[in-house]
Amino acid sequence: MKAEYINPFIISVTELFESMLECTVKMGTPGIAAHDDGVPDIIGVIGLSGTAQGTVALKLPVKTALKVVGQMVGTKFKSVDSSIIDGIGELVNIIAGNAKGRFEGHKISVSLPTVVRGNIYTLNNIENAIYLSVPFESKLGNFSLLVTFKPNEIMEKEAVHADSHS
Repeated sequence: MKAEYINPFIISVTELFESMLECTVKMGTPGIAAHDDGVPDIIGVIGLSGTAQGTVALKLPVKTALKVVGQMVGTKFKSVDSSIIDGIGELVNIIAGNAKGRFEGHKISVSLPTVVRGNIYTLNNIENAIYLSVPFESKLGNFSLLVTFKPNEIMEKEAVHADSHS
């Protein structure tokens, strides 16, 4: 995956954590997403469509999810409830929305977020999709951003052609 396709998401994560959660993040080395390691996670997933197709997922261990959403709403959580699920959905929605505006020449729509819990969930909505996993460290805990992004060449050419006639 080209850096130009992943960087908007990385920037969005960094900005979100700094501005909304008052927490700096340290990005680890990106790589191809591996199979789950058996640790139960909370995963917020959002689809992208338009001149590009893809999926963005925010994957947090339960402990990190509790701290992140707690920081976001100003309370302390001891277990996963609807507030945690809603909070993670909102975070992935903000990340996708902010990243969407950074793609020059693409008209992208985002779906509603889906949040799942567990270690058996597999991301594979696009045929032959390969997910890039970007690990992050923070004082709230470690988490990962997973992205697959594929420009639709036909739609991309149509968008460029339409823009040139504006």
